[in-house]
Amino acid sequence: MARRRSKQGGSKSPRSGRREKSFARKSGRAVAPPPSRQSAPPAGAQHSNLVEGLVQHHGRFAFVVPPGGGGDYYVSDDSLRLAMDGDRVAVRPRPSRGGDRKEGTIVRVLARGKKTVVGLLRKRGGKWTVEPDEGESVEVMGFSKKLKLVPGALVVVKISRYPGTSHNAGGTVEEILGDAGSPRVRANAALRSRELPDHFPPAVLKETKNFPERVTKALWRGRRELFDLPLFTIDGADAKDFDDAVSLEDLGKGRQRLGVHIADVSAYVKPGTILDEEAYQRATSVYLPGRVVPMLPPKLSDHLCSLMPRVERLALSCFMELDPKGKVLSARFEETVIRSWRRFTYDDVERILLGKNDKSVSAVVLQSVQRMGRLAKRITAARMRRGALDLDMPEYKVEVDDKGDPVSVERRERLDSHRLIEEFMILANEAAARHLIKKKQASLHRVHPDPDPRKLADLAVELKKLEVRVPQGLAKGDPGSIQRVLAIAKDHPLGDTIGILSVRSLKQATYSEEPALHFGLASEAYTHFTSPIRRYPDLLVHRALKATMGKASGSSPRLKGKALKEAAMHCSDRERLAAEAERESVEALRIAYLAQGLPRVLEGKVTRQLGYGALVTLDETGAVGLARGLRAPMGAVVKVKVRRVDVAKKQLELRPA
Repeated sequence: MARRRSKQGGSKSPRSGRREKSFARKSGRAVAPPPSRQSAPPAGAQHSNLVEGLVQHHGRFAFVVPPGGGGDYYVSDDSLRLAMDGDRVAVRPRPSRGGDRKEGTIVRVLARGKKTVVGLLRKRGGKWTVEPDEGESVEVMGFSKKLKLVPGALVVVKISRYPGTSHNAGGTVEEILGDAGSPRVRANAALRSRELPDHFPPAVLKETKNFPERVTKALWRGRRELFDLPLFTIDGADAKDFDDAVSLEDLGKGRQRLGVHIADVSAYVKPGTILDEEAYQRATSVYLPGRVVPMLPPKLSDHLCSLMPRVERLALSCFMELDPKGKVLSARFEETVIRSWRRFTYDDVERILLGKNDKSVSAVVLQSVQRMGRLAKRITAARMRRGALDLDMPEYKVEVDDKGDPVSVERRERLDSHRLIEEFMILANEAAARHLIKKKQASLHRVHPDPDPRKLADLAVELKKLEVRVPQGLAKGDPGSIQRVLAIAKDHPLGDTIGILSVRSLKQATYSEEPALHFGLASEAYTHFTSPIRRYPDLLVHRALKATMGKASGSSPRLKGKALKEAAMHCSDRERLAAEAERESVEALRIAYLAQGLPRVLEGKVTRQLGYGALVTLDETGAVGLARGLRAPMGAVVKVKVRRVDVAKKQLELRPA
């Protein structure tokens, strides 16, 4: 299975470009404990001359990334020995030796990010060490019993001694994952290196046994029945967790009622339960090629909560009345029970939007889809007029066989059917945020700060190198000019490169306990309401919405204050971890796929210049390789051949063809 396509622009987060090592972007993140167990950081972490952030380790140097953005701090002195990848640290800024680059010294470690490390097992001079992808080597101080030691294998080390100024970290080898050159092993390592769980504890599975096999009338007592409303799901062909269904009613005089019906996970996952604790810790599902690591056990994610066709399901519905231009006039939320009329794929809906009607689709559903297509275009146009960004970044689908080996890599086309669902989900998320703010109900919000003007000035410099016309105001830090850059990219031969550079200039979208503007969507208020099967913040939002409706959501109090702030940080961290694991897995599979077809000429574009060559992104697969000795400007189209592939180290070396 390919990574699930985001259904709302806000969750397809713009990410700042991080520095490449091993030609792939990777970093570990600290994972916050649940609110009830969180300990306060040591006093002094936020003194005026200290900055708190997460460590992204790159061997001989690292970057400390503050949670609120504002620029990373480069660390390369001896203080780096104190910290490991993913640690939360306090750094003291110091004068820069590299121009405008921020630099700092790590003063103390506030919280350790990991209990385990994944790396290559090595034996040198009679001593065993483990070399992680990021950071210093770990001294092996012992082995679990019955392990067959194989130098070069990927292993998991449980840390018993953290690093100091005079020693490296040390620990016990607990598990051997296998051959580092195996794509399946690499995919598993992507999870384990970020301590993302790949199975559910027995206590969690035991708790799910108490749930019924189907939704009965007793469960939906007091809910509004929507069985006669033509509603349906639109998802990828290989999706199983159907979070959302949509409906559209004609109210006359150009007005319409859009319904976005979301699986009511909160009806089953109650605060204070073991299941809720596990869902919180995971915070998100992880989508790897050929594999999904769900936030909820399959009985819920793939069955009882999934909005499958022709079966009753509990839902939380958002009804929005729209004027002829697609503007939301009013919105309300209701507890409902639905029965999806049909399960569409994106390709199914795309054919209908193109006029290729399927005779198996009823006339009423067919008309709904066609009207939805027209409505979505009006909503998109209005959103673009108010300054939203259309981040149509390249995505690649990797197909794997039963052994986890790659069999194909292809670029995914963004269809009008994707945009249709994205627009409807954005409307519902905005409606949920406005409702919670109006009711003064504490909840999580999705925020995306304005870009740093210095980053925009840097973007202007890079665009000039590509001989791209720079919009007026970009060099001065005008955020609105980003939209004009993306418009240029659409019809430009270097469009992908321009898009990547533009995304690197943006800040990270995160969760917050306080509402704020969402720059990328040009939304005054935004949250995540539409995917509670796979995102914990959405589950919290559902509970908050029910609180405004006077509905009980369980015996424990809802999160607020400090606990809500900690939940926002935790969910943001877990989201980034999941995205990194997905990227790392896809990158390893793309490299393994290229190794199967050697030798041949490949075409790509230069996406970063280095002193000793250039990084080239290959058109066919999206894989990034280092072409040593290549002298070419940013965005240049080049022909290359694969010089060397090392799946174990996730390295792809190219040479000019």
